[in-house]
Amino acid sequence: MFAPLTRSMTFTLGLFSIVLSPDLLAENDPEQTPATALELGSTRVTAEGLGATTEHTGAYTTGSMSTATRLNLSIKETPQSISVITRQQMDDFNLNTLTDALRQTTGVTVQHLDSDRAGYSSRGYSINNFQVDGMLNTFGRMKSDADTIIYDRIEVVRGATGLTTGAGDPSATVNMIRKRPTAQWQARAGVSGASHDNYYNYLDVGGPLGFEGRLRGRSVMAYRDSQSFRDNYALQREVGYGVLEADLTDDTVVAVGFDYQNKHVQGTSWGTLPYWNSDGGKARLSRSANMAADWSSWPLKDQTTFASVDHKLSADWRLKAAYTHRQSDTDGKVYYGGAGFPNADGSGMTAWTNQMVGTSKMDVVDFNLAGAYSLLGREHELMVGYGESQQRDTSPFQRNRSPADYVTIPDWQHMGGIAKFPDRTTGLKGSHSSKQQKAGYLATRLSLTDKLHAVLGSRYGSWEIESVAPEYDANNQLTLAPKTRQTHNDMLTPYAGLLYDITSQYTLYASYTDIFNPQDERDASRKYLEPVVGSNYEVGLKGSLLDERLNLAAAYFWSTQDNVAELDNSAEPDRETGEQFYTSGGKGNQVQGFEVEVSGEVMPDWNLTAGYTYTHSLNGNKQRSNTDQPMNLLKLSSTYRLPGEWRGLTVGGAVNWQSDFYAFADRPIGGRDADGYLITESTKITQQAYTVVNLMSRYQFDEHVSASVNVNNLFDEKYYERVGFYNGVYWGEPRSITLALDWRL
Repeated sequence: MFAPLTRSMTFTLGLFSIVLSPDLLAENDPEQTPATALELGSTRVTAEGLGATTEHTGAYTTGSMSTATRLNLSIKETPQSISVITRQQMDDFNLNTLTDALRQTTGVTVQHLDSDRAGYSSRGYSINNFQVDGMLNTFGRMKSDADTIIYDRIEVVRGATGLTTGAGDPSATVNMIRKRPTAQWQARAGVSGASHDNYYNYLDVGGPLGFEGRLRGRSVMAYRDSQSFRDNYALQREVGYGVLEADLTDDTVVAVGFDYQNKHVQGTSWGTLPYWNSDGGKARLSRSANMAADWSSWPLKDQTTFASVDHKLSADWRLKAAYTHRQSDTDGKVYYGGAGFPNADGSGMTAWTNQMVGTSKMDVVDFNLAGAYSLLGREHELMVGYGESQQRDTSPFQRNRSPADYVTIPDWQHMGGIAKFPDRTTGLKGSHSSKQQKAGYLATRLSLTDKLHAVLGSRYGSWEIESVAPEYDANNQLTLAPKTRQTHNDMLTPYAGLLYDITSQYTLYASYTDIFNPQDERDASRKYLEPVVGSNYEVGLKGSLLDERLNLAAAYFWSTQDNVAELDNSAEPDRETGEQFYTSGGKGNQVQGFEVEVSGEVMPDWNLTAGYTYTHSLNGNKQRSNTDQPMNLLKLSSTYRLPGEWRGLTVGGAVNWQSDFYAFADRPIGGRDADGYLITESTKITQQAYTVVNLMSRYQFDEHVSASVNVNNLFDEKYYERVGFYNGVYWGEPRSITLALDWRL
C-alpha cells in the first residue's frame, strides 16, 4: 500500500542529499553556464519574460497555453474565456487542493455533495472534463480532490471544448499541468499548522542528474494529517510524485513519471444535513454536526504512470506522443444518517449504508504533429493528431448481511455506539462498465491579414459505453446479467474562432463549437439518458498590457442544449453501488451570460485576479433552471509586496461574493400516510447572497526562509454551500488560520 510513497521518498531523499553536496553547490556557481535543456511542450514564448511554465515567475498569468485548441497560443490569441491559477497564486493563498483553487477561479461554482465529494459547475452546467498535462481523464464517480503541490498551474477554459476533449458540455475544462524538472538545481520544503489540527509538510527537489544536464529529475512528497470543524471527521493524505526527463538528442526529449495520492478518511458523510425536523420546523443543526459513525470511511487511492516524447522535426515542426495509465481504488464502509427528519429525542433518522469498494482504470494515448506553414504569402500554424481513451470500472458483487433494523439510528445526537457492519463483498464479479473514445482532430490558426486571424478545427471520432450488472441467487448462481450499451460513431465536432486585432494590445473575437455529449448518467429505471446535443457561442474582447503580463477579458456567451441530465432528488442512490440517478432536462435548454476578468501584474509587485460572471439558465419551458446555483459570481484575489525597508513583506486578500440560490425539497406538513410515512410537500430552501473574505501575509527573512499567515473566512460567515440535495444542506467552512514556514535552496 505504501510502496509507491516509499519509492518517492527514497528518490526525494536521494535528490536532497545531492543538492546539499559540495560538488553540486559548486555547479551552481553563477560563473558557470548551466546546461541548456529543451523545454517540453512549448513551441514558442508569446509573452515578454513569460513562457507556459508559471513556477518561479511570480506571475498570476501565463505566456502560452493549449487547453482550448492544442495550439500553443497566448490567452489573447485564444478565442475563448480562460483563467489560469498559477503556482504563485496557489502558494500565496494556500490553495492546497483542486477545490481550493477552483473556489478562486472566475465563473466556477464549488458545491459539496458531502464531506468527500466536491461538485464544480460553470455556465450553468457541471464540469466533467478534467485533464492532466492535456491528457483526457475520464474519472467516473471516483474522482479525487487532488493535492495541488505537484502542479505548476491549473488552466480553466470556460465553454465547450469539444476539439480537445471530445464528448463534453459547455461548462468548462480543467487542465492540471504538472511540475517538470528544472535546468538548475532547486529544493523547497515547508511545514504548516492550521485550525482544527490541520498539519501539512512537503519536500520538492529537482534539477540535473547527469550527462551535463541532459538528464533531469524532480520529486515531490507531501503529507497531510487533519481533523475538521465537523464532528468525528479526520483526513490523512499521502502524496508522491517523481518524473525523469532526458534529452536523447538535441531535438528529442523523453519523460517518464509517476504520481500517487492516497487519501484516508474517518467520519465520512454520504449526503447533506437535514434542513427540517419531523414537525416541519427548521432543524437548525450546527456546522459541526455530522451524522456519520466515527468509523464511516470512503478512502481513495490514485496511482498514475505517464510517459511522453517530444521530437523537434525542424525549426517549425514538432511531433509529440504521450501515454497515461491511471488506477483509482477504494474500499471503505459508510454509515451516514442521510434520510429522515430529526426529532429532539434523537429519533427520526435512517442511515444510508454501503461498502464503497471498486477499481477504476484509465488508459489514454495521444499523438500530434504541430508546426508552421506558408500559404498565400503568409505564415500559419497547423496541428493534427489522434487520441484514444478507455476507462474500465469494476466492483465485486455484494450481499447485505445486516439486520433490517440496522439502518434505524437509535439516537442521531450520539453516533458513537454503532457497530461496523460485516463485509458485504463476495468472490463473485459485480457490476462493471467500460467507456471508450477514439478521435482524430485538426486545428489551424490562419493569418488572414496582419490584423485578422482565424482558428478553425474539427474532431471526428467515436464513443462507446457498456455496463453490466450481474445478479445471483442464494446459491451464488448467475441468474441475470443485464447489459446496457451505447455506441455513437461518426461524431463530428467543428470548432471555429475569428479574431481581429484592434490594436497591438486589444483583440475582438468570436467562437463557435458544436455540442455532442453521450451521457453515462442513468435514470431510476437504469436506462442511459439520450445524448446531449446543442451549440455554443461566445463573443468578446481581450487585452494584453504591460509587456503581456496583464490580461483583460470581457465575453458574452450563450448555448442551447437538449437532453441535459438533471439530478433526480426523488430517487435514492443505489444502496449497493452508490450510483445516483438523473432525469432528462428535455428540449431547448438555454444558457446565456457575460463575464469580465482582469489577471496578472497591475504594476511591479502588485498581482491581481478579479472576475465577475452572470449566468442565466432556462429550461425548455423558458423557466429558470439550475436555481441551486448562483446567477452572479464575483471573485477577487490580490497581493502586494511592500517597498523599501518593508520589502520582505507581502500582503494580500481574496473576496468571494455570490448571489442567492435556492432549491426545493420535501418538508413534513403533519400526519402520516397509510404506510406510516410522514406526509410532505415541496418547499423552497434559499441561501441568501453572501461574501467570504480571506487574508494572507508572508515575510521573506532572506533568500531562503519565509513565514506566512493565511486567514480564511475572516468574518466567520455562516452560509450553506449547497441546498436541497436529498432534503438537506451542506455548511460552508468556518474561519480558519494557517501558519506556515517555507525554506528554499
